[in-house]
Amino acid sequence: LFHPSKCSSVYYLEVMPKWMESWRNVDRCPEYDYLWMVMFGRTRKYIHPRDHDWGALRRHLLTQCGYWLQIPFGGVSSDKSFPHAAQAGKRSFPSRLKAFVGIGSKYEEGIDFVGRLTKLLMFCSGPHATIEANDNSMDSEAPKLSEGTAELLSFLNFVKPYFNPSNTGSWTFPLGAFLHYLSYEVSHRMGVMAGLNVLKSSHPNSYEQLRNDEPYLSCIELPGHEIVAFLDTLLPLCQQALYSKNGSVSHAGETALLYLAQVDPVRVAPPMIDFGL
Repeated sequence: LFHPSKCSSVYYLEVMPKWMESWRNVDRCPEYDYLWMVMFGRTRKYIHPRDHDWGALRRHLLTQCGYWLQIPFGGVSSDKSFPHAAQAGKRSFPSRLKAFVGIGSKYEEGIDFVGRLTKLLMFCSGPHATIEANDNSMDSEAPKLSEGTAELLSFLNFVKPYFNPSNTGSWTFPLGAFLHYLSYEVSHRMGVMAGLNVLKSSHPNSYEQLRNDEPYLSCIELPGHEIVAFLDTLLPLCQQALYSKNGSVSHAGETALLYLAQVDPVRVAPPMIDFGL
């Protein structure tokens, strides 16, 4: 609530482990989770990615995604003698505290929540670690996916059955919003990469000053094979979202395709045209 929007990297590196410990101590409280994502979203700009292990944050986000996106785990047995545990309840902020922190309606709150989530997940993707970068450069014939990218793509493959148009439920709309914002973040990262390359060649002094102010830009480059991996994973999800029985999810699939087409129109547009015909 009263934390500055920008602090030194030394301060952030000192307090981030304490933040993660505090975050993990309270579960199933979306309002509480949202505030921590805002805090880490600010922090990521002012720390060089290689100075901190972002794996802990990434794994915590992916672990909680099942709950946040309302993805069902397990099933219900037809055997009535088999014990069935009820869904765990969720915690909530008092109404006065919600007003104090500026949380809006449930719809706006949920959409902004998914947007923050995808922004952090996309930030945690890519070869942040020096070891990962060296491994990829040494074996150019068979480049490996970085740990962050591999874990995010693994999660997308896990939720793929829930994008089937006939598989509808409480998870349908959250997953559609997740697909929309994740595709946007992929496109946004490609745009920032291209913009930095232009700035570096045209105004090198401004480029260096920007990197000093926001160190995370030093590792924003995403290898070409990882971009292809994202496109190959997201495109089938977009195809299934187009035929969703939920109109909002269908529209989310359309906008996601628009974002991905800006990344690689040659790869995205032809199959989508054939698919539409």
